Amino acid sequence: MSSTRYWLDKIYLAYFLIHLPVLFCVDLVPLYPASLWVPPSSPLHSLYKLRVYYIETYNDQFFAPPPAPIPSFFPLFAFLELVFHLPVSLWAVRALFGGGRRADSTARQSGLSGHAELLLLVYGIETALTTATCMYEAYLWDPALVTAEQKVVLLGGLYGGYLAVAVLLTVDMYARLASRLNVVDAGKKDQ
Repeated sequence: MSSTRYWLDKIYLAYFLIHLPVLFCVDLVPLYPASLWVPPSSPLHSLYKLRVYYIETYNDQFFAPPPAPIPSFFPLFAFLELVFHLPVSLWAVRALFGGGRRADSTARQSGLSGHAELLLLVYGIETALTTATCMYEAYLWDPALVTAEQKVVLLGGLYGGYLAVAVLLTVDMYARLASRLNVVDAGKKDQ
């Protein structure tokens, strides 16, 4: 089991290493002062160009400029990315590289402490729910705005990958924590 956990931890590390630049270069950009990224002479104008490329290529209506309607939940999800995803992602990279490991034998076996597994369980549940919500909303977009082919790329590739990793993370962290709790419960029975 520890070999499987090792490889899963490597998948999670790759996910977080990819997620961080996506946060800084795409998802959180609207929260930056416009003067830093919108004008052609601004220091972060390359982020504006990246955003335009992303919208033109994938036609993701969540990032399209007005008059594209933004669902009422989307600003909340952006806020969650800033206050939850960003700090957890930064922490997870360190933890998965080894900085968050504990010295006890159970933590050595799984690679992460119980506290780390609990935080990643919460992260996985939140990410799966918010991503699934966005995917459902995108599925409902008007075919006159977003073609079926664009939806396949958005839902199957971009958002689908995030959902798959979030569900895997959720199931894996739940199983790891359940295993820890079973050991504790067995110890109580022996007393």
